[in-house]
Amino acid sequence: MKKIFFLAAAAMMSTAMFADLQVADFENINLAPESEFAFKVDTAVFLESGSFEVQQTVAYGGTYVSGAVVSSHTDIVFEGFQDANKSIVGGAYAGQNYVVWYADGWTPNVIKLKEAAVVPGMFVTNNVYAYNSMKNGDDIAGDPFAAGDWFKLTISGSLNGTPVNTKVDFMLAQGTAILTQWAYVDLSTLGEVDELSFSMSGSRNGDYGLNTPSYFCIDNLGAEAPAEAIENTNAAVKAVKVIRDGKVVILRGEKAFNILGSEL
Repeated sequence: MKKIFFLAAAAMMSTAMFADLQVADFENINLAPESEFAFKVDTAVFLESGSFEVQQTVAYGGTYVSGAVVSSHTDIVFEGFQDANKSIVGGAYAGQNYVVWYADGWTPNVIKLKEAAVVPGMFVTNNVYAYNSMKNGDDIAGDPFAAGDWFKLTISGSLNGTPVNTKVDFMLAQGTAILTQWAYVDLSTLGEVDELSFSMSGSRNGDYGLNTPSYFCIDNLGAEAPAEAIENTNAAVKAVKVIRDGKVVILRGEKAFNILGSEL
């Protein structure tokens, strides 16, 4: 399974700050291989994993699900909406289970922490539904992504009901560069939070908002950055993050890369 690591925020905080936080790897959710978990009746519930509780909202007689669906699917076949709950990588970052998150833009689905803490980060990747819309086009979003198109995840936090001042943006696609691997997103700049929420935006919009399917995938929520995320494969050339025109750029020697790993 492919794994790739990018930093989407400022420098990491010390390991000691995260000592009591338990990673949500969703392996405690009992799933058969190649399956998914969503309630079949209208409800709004929180599924627990590690130090986190992820919200799932079901409506319209159990036919509509937003927020978190826990999945163990490993194929990337997409033939229609019935295949929506899959990662484009073909499985989890680690283990069997991961979360497919639908940020529909009007249902207030959130992730709660059992106790307020600084969250170091999480792994994300694209969902097959969103990926196929961007890669191949569809009847709603139109033609495949081209230069100038983009698809962005924004992570927000709050503490005691008050939003924190910082947000974290992560580009899931820029032009024809569409993320197809697990990427690490640094959330430490949010500071101490007891709730996380997600919103999605992009270049393809219509009368009712975003036309690109607003899905993405999460695994190992609360994980610290692995060594691969902060160590350059060439130890003599350090990777440095800078902001250019409002975007994160990774500099390695004389080369510059966007956060999807494409050389600029």
